[in-house]
Amino acid sequence: MIVRGGQVVTPSGVGNWDVAIQGERIIAVAEPGVISPEGIKVVDASGKIVVPGGIEPHAHLRSDISREGYGSTSGVEVVSRAAIYGGTTTILDFADQGDRPDLQPALEEGSERWRGNGYTDYSYHLTFASGVSTSVINQIPEVIQAGFASFKVFTTKRIGLQTLHGGGKSWDRTLPKTDFGTMSAIMGQIADSGGMLLVHSEDEDIVQYNYSLAKERGQWDYWNLHLIHSNLSEDMSFRRVIRLAEITGCPIYFVHVSAKEGVVAIAEARDRGQPVYGETLPNYACFNSDNYLEENGMKYHTYPSLKSSSDANELWAGLLDGRLSTVGTDQGFETWEDKTRFKTVADVIGGNNGIEARVGIVYSEGVVKRGMPLNRFVDVTSANAAMIFGLYPRKGAIAVGSDADLTLIDPSIHETITNDDLHLSDYSPWEGWDIQGWPVTMILRGKIMVEDRKLVGSPGHGQLLTTRSIATGVRSKPVC
Repeated sequence: MIVRGGQVVTPSGVGNWDVAIQGERIIAVAEPGVISPEGIKVVDASGKIVVPGGIEPHAHLRSDISREGYGSTSGVEVVSRAAIYGGTTTILDFADQGDRPDLQPALEEGSERWRGNGYTDYSYHLTFASGVSTSVINQIPEVIQAGFASFKVFTTKRIGLQTLHGGGKSWDRTLPKTDFGTMSAIMGQIADSGGMLLVHSEDEDIVQYNYSLAKERGQWDYWNLHLIHSNLSEDMSFRRVIRLAEITGCPIYFVHVSAKEGVVAIAEARDRGQPVYGETLPNYACFNSDNYLEENGMKYHTYPSLKSSSDANELWAGLLDGRLSTVGTDQGFETWEDKTRFKTVADVIGGNNGIEARVGIVYSEGVVKRGMPLNRFVDVTSANAAMIFGLYPRKGAIAVGSDADLTLIDPSIHETITNDDLHLSDYSPWEGWDIQGWPVTMILRGKIMVEDRKLVGSPGHGQLLTTRSIATGVRSKPVC
């Protein structure tokens, strides 16, 4: 196959090159006309921008979340199909330890969910349970050796039910909080074994204090979420985690950075040479806490919370200048009925169905509206995630030897998103959003999956990526 006539974004620059594919790999990036198309399928990319397939660094594709008191997410087949429509060819999901005494069963459960169902390639971060034991922590080297090099912890339970509710029915939706003593042991093992630690970082004391006074302060309605999961909470927690990581020598990746204080804390650590990386979400960068005041404004919410418009502007600034490394979505889909079901700061549902819109929104808002260079666009949507999580240059690059994962973006598309344009659910927070430029054709390891916005691939082509090995440079200093 030859992808011909497009503006191709490679690690060495941007140019009008032909991309030659044999089997699953890229075998040449050449001047137009050098490779003869005789007897070879030609994909006409004229007028298109050709970038590496997007990598979603943060998605939750567990199909049943009823234990948390509400409905379920869509499963692997539905979400990965939406992802491939939106220009994402690789998803990093989560395998949760839960109440298991060992880590291996969590990985097996993840593989079972995905096997034969994925339109994209995939791997997992492993999430630790609360009160994780020393024996489990000691399994970290074995898991990394098996090719699963990234792990996740939470520093807050999100809500304190005993404080929030003086009676009546309530949902137990607390997160698996890790105390800082245990986290130091986890960090030590990860640092010694060559892994990466993802941190959902909020200050437990501040968040729980805000919840305890929410009714008294008149902040019980969901549109006050930014006052509970506050800027101060992000500031205090990020700095505490960064200091512990500095002492242990552990590389860290902050998921869903939402406040300017988080951006500043990450930047200061990176300036000192610490391997600290930050991810933000499209909804945090494009919406703000004023949107909570809209009718059914909870549709924009993902934990921790939307912040102010100045925070959103700082997130974009961080993506443009390199203080933030990636754009994820914290994908966790619910139906419109579930998403709008609860209406207080105690029970409003997080998660969103942004995985399909991620690449297109970053192109429209970043490249078109804010002048983000195309190579930086590739960094935040694909290449940096590949580097941070041990997939580069197999993924995240248009280069000889890399997997032939390509996304073709049509910059001439200028339209308003409707839910009929998307393929995941009965609602989208992006409905009514004006975009300019959108993914139209996607290739996964040499196989066309979406052609001119029409699905032609099938589930099961996606493969488990079991050889993730994070480069020493990525773990020792902030390289991307």
